[in-house]
Amino acid sequence: MKDRAPLSDLAIAALNGHEQAYDALIRALWPNAYRIAWSILGERCAAQDAAQAACATICARLQTLSDVRAFAGWSTRIIVSHARDHARARSRLLRREAVGYEAASGVSTRDEPIARLDLEAAIAMLPASLRLPLELYYFFGLTSGEVGVALGVPAATVRFRLMIARHRLRPLLSDSTAPATAQETVS
Repeated sequence: MKDRAPLSDLAIAALNGHEQAYDALIRALWPNAYRIAWSILGERCAAQDAAQAACATICARLQTLSDVRAFAGWSTRIIVSHARDHARARSRLLRREAVGYEAASGVSTRDEPIARLDLEAAIAMLPASLRLPLELYYFFGLTSGEVGVALGVPAATVRFRLMIARHRLRPLLSDSTAPATAQETVS
């Protein structure tokens, strides 16, 4: 949520009772709410549902926000929470469907080989505890402190998870067909 000043201004206007401010706030929140939900869920319809629910919750709970300067982290936390709730519900449903498919067909869906990886696929392979901080930090431009607020963890934990995520992505994204550098051949 890079445009913090306009969002904070809209939140203040909404808190002061300006009727059109809520509509303007939702219009300003929507693009990032949808992107964050999509990055967690990976599906358009589910992301729209989660983002819509998050925006409604943000408007409903706006009166409980004690410091409008914290609006970006506070609203991101709500968006992440709604998307995670949708992801958990989807995961339970998909597990039930997969178990039914495996039982009916005798084919396991767990051991399919992974083809060529690109950045998006590599990131999607990370566990949510590493993927979410990475996406919020690099793709949405939040600081480690804001990511920490959104995920409910200290900023130091966010920085540690970013380091681990980068470490795990490095071998997945390295091109094994590239010629070795002089330093690699020496070691």
